[in-house]
Amino acid sequence: MSTCSESGPPHEALFFVLAFLPVFELVSMTQVCKSLRDAINNDILPWLNIIVELPLNKRLSDDILMKVTSKANGRLRFLALKNCVRVTDDGLLKVVEENPFISKV
Repeated sequence: MSTCSESGPPHEALFFVLAFLPVFELVSMTQVCKSLRDAINNDILPWLNIIVELPLNKRLSDDILMKVTSKANGRLRFLALKNCVRVTDDGLLKVVEENPFISKV
C-alpha cells in the first residue's frame, strides 16, 4: 500500500472515498502531505456536495464558505450548513449565484 512518504500520486481507491468525507476531514487530509493535498484540491467530486457541521460550523464565515464552495468550479449541487452562525444571508446568496446547478440548500 502506498504511503505519503513514497513519491507518486495517492492510490486510485482514495478518489472513490473522497466524495463521502465531511468537509472537516477533507480539509484535515490536505495537511497530511503534498500528494494528498494535490489530490483533494484538484478533484472536483468531493466538493460538489458540501455538508458543514461540527467542528467547522462555528468557524465558517462568508469568506471561508466562498473559498470552500469555489472548489466546485460553479457546479455545486448540494450545500448543508448546520448551525453556521457566522454565515450571512448575503454570503449564502453569493454562493447560490455562483453555482447555478445547486438544487438543495
